[in-house]
Amino acid sequence: MSDGPFRNAMLSSRWKSYGQKLVSDAMTAQERTAQACHSMIGDVDMKTFHPLFSELKAHAERPQMDLDTVAAIETIFNNRPILPLVDVLQRHLVANLRDHVPPEKALDQALDSTAKEWTGIIKNRLDEECIRARDRGDMRLADYRKGIERNHETFSAIKSNELCAALASGNKRAFHPVIQKKSGVDEGPEE
Repeated sequence: MSDGPFRNAMLSSRWKSYGQKLVSDAMTAQERTAQACHSMIGDVDMKTFHPLFSELKAHAERPQMDLDTVAAIETIFNNRPILPLVDVLQRHLVANLRDHVPPEKALDQALDSTAKEWTGIIKNRLDEECIRARDRGDMRLADYRKGIERNHETFSAIKSNELCAALASGNKRAFHPVIQKKSGVDEGPEE
């Protein structure tokens, strides 16, 4: 990947593609949102996250026999590798359980809170990448303003329930069909 405002950034090719879409007038808001979701899910180590989530789900759905539900959940987390997204999920789930929310509901709420927090973190990181790209001269001032505005629009349009469904199912390609290139001559950006 050699063009786009994030070409010199330490980002994956998915995020560099998102950077190109931020400043391109040929891309729709829907395409940018799909690319952002695809990039976010692509960053998740599903081989670690999905088995953990499945174990948490199975534990939450069984009739509770634990005297200390928080300790039982923390044991599940402690037996898995620590990832930033897993850490966020653990924090929200444990907080919900300490508030005496039933385990199944606590897990669903924790996943939703995790998706929302994660979306905010990524949005802020990409705002910072826009600032760095502008400062490096990889992004003109007009593109910088457009990029920041579109980045905010994109992340505001992300539906946490769709991210939650992709995370819960372990489907890394959940947003891939939406971002496939248009093939027809008459197909172009929506107005």
